[in-house]
Amino acid sequence: MHLQVAQLFKKSLFLIAVLLNLSFPVFGWDDISVEEIQTLAQEGNSAAQLQLAIMYQNGQRVPQSYAEAANYYAMAAEQGNELAATNLAVLYENGLGVPQSFANAATFYRMGAEKGVVTAQASLGFFYQNGQGVEQNDAQAVHWLRLAAEQGNADAQASLGFMYRAGRGVERSDELAAQWYLKSAEQGNAWAQHNLGVMFDYGRGVEQSDEQAVRWYQAAAEQGYAWAQNNLAFMLENGRGASRNMREAAYWYLQAAQQNHAGAQNNIAALYLRGEGVEQNYDEAFRWFKISAEQGNVWAQNSLGELYENGLGVEASATEAFHWYTRAAEQGHIAGQFNLGIAYLEGIGVAASASDAVHWLTRAAEQGEPNAQAQLGALYLDGIGVEQSYAQAAHYLRLASDQDNASAQNQLGVLFENGLGVEQSYEQAFRWYLRAARSGNMSAQNNLGVLYQYGHGVEQSNEEAARWYQLAADQGHSNAQAALAFLYQRGDGVAQDFDAAVALYQAPADAGNVAAQVNLAKLYLASQGSSPRNLERAVHYFKLAAEQGDMTAQGSLAELYEYGDGVKKNYERAAFWYLKAAEQGDIWSQASLGILYEDGLGVERNFTEAVRWYKQAAEAGLAAAQSNLGLMYRAGRGVQQNDQEAVRWYSAAAEQGFAGAQTNLGFMYENGFGVAQSEAMAAQWYEKAAAQGNANAANNLAMLFEQGRGVAVNYQQALRYYQQAAELGHAGAQNNLGLMFYNGVGVDVNDQEAQRWFAEAAAQGHEGALNNLDMMREAGRGGR
Repeated sequence: MHLQVAQLFKKSLFLIAVLLNLSFPVFGWDDISVEEIQTLAQEGNSAAQLQLAIMYQNGQRVPQSYAEAANYYAMAAEQGNELAATNLAVLYENGLGVPQSFANAATFYRMGAEKGVVTAQASLGFFYQNGQGVEQNDAQAVHWLRLAAEQGNADAQASLGFMYRAGRGVERSDELAAQWYLKSAEQGNAWAQHNLGVMFDYGRGVEQSDEQAVRWYQAAAEQGYAWAQNNLAFMLENGRGASRNMREAAYWYLQAAQQNHAGAQNNIAALYLRGEGVEQNYDEAFRWFKISAEQGNVWAQNSLGELYENGLGVEASATEAFHWYTRAAEQGHIAGQFNLGIAYLEGIGVAASASDAVHWLTRAAEQGEPNAQAQLGALYLDGIGVEQSYAQAAHYLRLASDQDNASAQNQLGVLFENGLGVEQSYEQAFRWYLRAARSGNMSAQNNLGVLYQYGHGVEQSNEEAARWYQLAADQGHSNAQAALAFLYQRGDGVAQDFDAAVALYQAPADAGNVAAQVNLAKLYLASQGSSPRNLERAVHYFKLAAEQGDMTAQGSLAELYEYGDGVKKNYERAAFWYLKAAEQGDIWSQASLGILYEDGLGVERNFTEAVRWYKQAAEAGLAAAQSNLGLMYRAGRGVQQNDQEAVRWYSAAAEQGFAGAQTNLGFMYENGFGVAQSEAMAAQWYEKAAAQGNANAANNLAMLFEQGRGVAVNYQQALRYYQQAAELGHAGAQNNLGLMFYNGVGVDVNDQEAQRWFAEAAAQGHEGALNNLDMMREAGRGGR
């Protein structure tokens, strides 16, 4: 905004001179001597005063002098000349020939504005918008901006669009914001073009269109607008609205970076680091990351730390790596917090400190960083930097496992196998070992072999035990190597030579033996022994078994097609084989098929079919399917909307401990949807979900405690649950927590904590938090 205003002032001086020539065509000022013009001016001729002011302003026929220009503008303005008043305002605003005075500028802009001078109206609007020379007043800003905008002033149109977008001085309206941005953009205003691009980018006030976003970003970018250049590059990098073009993306990132746009500097650095769109160049990556980092860009700060740690583009320096990780972490950057935690844990650039490591890993983990969650789980397992706790270890390992962190999945399997921090369950141990093993985690492969060997949580199979031991052994896992040696020594489940085992499976598999086909397919899939992984053969044998009706093979084949593992990704084939397995009662296939129908992947989107398959899996007790079915009833998708049925299925899943369903069930009780309204029951279900780390549930429960609905008013409990949700990144809870600290509800007044949580929520775009931060600043409470 500041740069836009400065551009407008420059235009104002030029435009008024043009208006003068148009307004007084009868005077041939060039044919009148300077002395005659001065005489007319001294005699009180306002046109001569204005002309003489312009001559002094531009150094035409007289020595250039803003002071003399101001003197004659003032004479003409005193006689009510609105053009002179407007130009005099420009001089006061910029301190040209007169002491700078926003108040005087506002006075003279008003004179011009009230007589219809468009640039004066626009400038006065900006003054009210920014509180320059007048008391800040959004309503007055909108009034003057609208007058100028309706007369076609592009800068005023752009600013009026901004006021509608922000809901300042007018009722917030993305539609009207887009309309004013468009009017301004069509006149070539780069700021408006960029903002209109953003509106199309996110579908705010206009139908979302990547193509239109690119069009307007391009228009602004070609005028040198750095933000638009950066956004245009992002669209080109990601193939949105235009064909993916890394060279063009690099060009525009570089254009913006050279204008000191910190985000673009980070982005061009990343391209140099990866060698995309530009030749890979670690030195250039380092240079741009450093420039961006020094401007406070957290992504660049973290990346710069990684370059220092690994000696890429710069001499390796653990001290510098620690410095930049700290800078990023302290601004809330998740990866920076993780890296800083590891630096403290391993003593990289700082004295090792387990407690500091836990602090930063916790901050990253609570924002969803899976590697931090896994590492924190391991620290709780061993009691490093924290009091040893299997329950806490399980909590963090589960969070990481749900994000497919293979190491965490393996460790979670260990906890389930031994009943540490969780209820003992070989079945759950098998589930998590399998997921990690498929990702290549050798410890999980070994552990899975143990379960197969002893029949824990899975049908006993020495053949399967050998297969997984082999995978782990091939990666050098010592326990697996020993176990596999034992099996080969005894010949339990395998021939004493692995290749012989493969050969033995081959014949019955080719002859149609389903079990052999499935086992052999699994062997090829998992790369057992000396034979390389052969996904083509695995698919072949799964297909043979599937065509003979084997449910497991059908489900496995469907999964391969769904994820493109060993075959080209093909949702149609995935749907076909999921259907075969689902019709035989495989509940995971039923649930997976429901998802394909709901999302229209491989089949025509059909909510009715999605409901049918969700229902079969749900009736068989699959909690995820029950929860999905509840959502379908609640939304009336594929079934007639029925809150009672939604409650029924939410309840079934909630009773199994499914946190999302527990939260939804609490919402139904709280609002009396499909069940007798009971805030007490809502509180119970929110509490169960919150105990599993569900941020929405924790926030809702906090509100009940704060308002005494369904529970006795308990500000300490409200504070506790707001804190939990806030630390999980829930913007509403962060704002509410800030209010608790600000108002001293359930806790001593603490402006620093209030400001901290308002800032966390504001960083996520929470408007209430933004307003609360403004409130604190106006009240003089908290820091800058």
